[in-house]
Amino acid sequence: MPPATRRYGGQRQKKNGLFFGEWESLAGQWLAAGQPHSRCGVITVLALTSSHLRFAYVQRRRGGSRLGDAVEPGAAFHRSLLSWTRRTHNRSDSFQFGFTDASWGTLTIPSSKEFLQLFPGTLTHKDPIP
Repeated sequence: MPPATRRYGGQRQKKNGLFFGEWESLAGQWLAAGQPHSRCGVITVLALTSSHLRFAYVQRRRGGSRLGDAVEPGAAFHRSLLSWTRRTHNRSDSFQFGFTDASWGTLTIPSSKEFLQLFPGTLTHKDPIP
């Protein structure tokens, strides 16, 4: 389902300050890729390569924490589309991703230590949004 036609999520996310832009913006596309619609449980993985940030979706089996056999590649974003990163709170694993079209979105990252090693220029929570 295209992000622009999503029936839920957008208003809630805007109300909570989790993104700035429209669903058609780079941040909207980014957040939609991070929250896929699925009939089964899905774990979203963000892979970082030297040139791209790529989402992948891994099936989660019902009634347990085991992973299924299905893995599907998702949307990819060239790293040049990313303008800045910013931590939302001092000890939080939530980070904001700013894009070249002035939109930005917030995602939770499982390991903030590894993230900060890959993005050493990440702004602190005290720095204003550029």
